[in-house]
Amino acid sequence: MNNHPKVDFTVSKWNAVLNLLSLFCIICSFIYVFTIYKELPDQIPIHFNAAGDPDNWGSKATIILMPLIALILYVPLYFLSKHPHIFNYPFKVTEGNASRIYPVAQLFMTVINFEMAVIFTYLSFTMAENQLGEGFIPLVIVAPFLTIGIFFAVLYRKHRQPDQPDD
Repeated sequence: MNNHPKVDFTVSKWNAVLNLLSLFCIICSFIYVFTIYKELPDQIPIHFNAAGDPDNWGSKATIILMPLIALILYVPLYFLSKHPHIFNYPFKVTEGNASRIYPVAQLFMTVINFEMAVIFTYLSFTMAENQLGEGFIPLVIVAPFLTIGIFFAVLYRKHRQPDQPDD
């Protein structure tokens, strides 16, 4: 277990906005799935190739898994984001830099959570339409890695700033 200090820090307003948008996506996904469920054929696509075309089929009940997985991912990531002092960092977190690092780390977890909610919401809609779309696979790969890269750079820059003297 790490020994990162627990310090007060300013929470970005973007955390609340992104958390609400994530919940909105998940709720819309559930509503959509339950609204169209009766009209779905007995077999729906459950896997897509790199071109976005369905290449495996399964029961229409499988579509319920998409918003369910989104919710199952959202809840623990939401609560984890509230405790950035328990995250693993690739550098030393001190009393002096924690108040700069924790808001960025918290926002990072919130952005990742939002990306997952959007991805699974999109999957809920596209499974019903039998077409994933050509840009989906690159987006699912690029977006999280880009997010990780950007936040890692910001965290490292915040870590490198000189510590502020105590008042």
